[in-house]
Amino acid sequence: MKNVNNELLSGIYKLSKTGIEAIETVLPKVEQGALKEELTEQYNDYCEAESYAEQALLQNGVVPKDIGLLQKAGMWTSVQMHTLNDTSSDHIAEIMITGTTKGIIDLTKHIGTCKNADQNIIDYANGFISKEQKHIDNLKAFLQ
Repeated sequence: MKNVNNELLSGIYKLSKTGIEAIETVLPKVEQGALKEELTEQYNDYCEAESYAEQALLQNGVVPKDIGLLQKAGMWTSVQMHTLNDTSSDHIAEIMITGTTKGIIDLTKHIGTCKNADQNIIDYANGFISKEQKHIDNLKAFLQ
């Protein structure tokens, strides 16, 4: 049971770390305003999830694995290339919606493979997915 819990917690941790990295990379390209506020709120949700998963993993005797340097570099490069000629709110929202959707898919798969995890961890993961979906809905307002 503990291994399944750790696997799901690791999925939450990885998703939140990836989201933090993505927003830290894209946020400097966003001017003040509603989009910056939305991304900051999403960033705070990622930080909360990262802390939750990290603390739970550490309590289980597991040191959380950071996302790899190659993944960080790949994400940074992708954001730079995708925003080289277009830093409009519309385009940034589209990039974030795509990334957030991929995160939802990954975490949903983790939940599916960790059906025997503690219910409170499953509930947290589902709540995190709900927050992510809310962010997608909010980001849609920036699409033109």
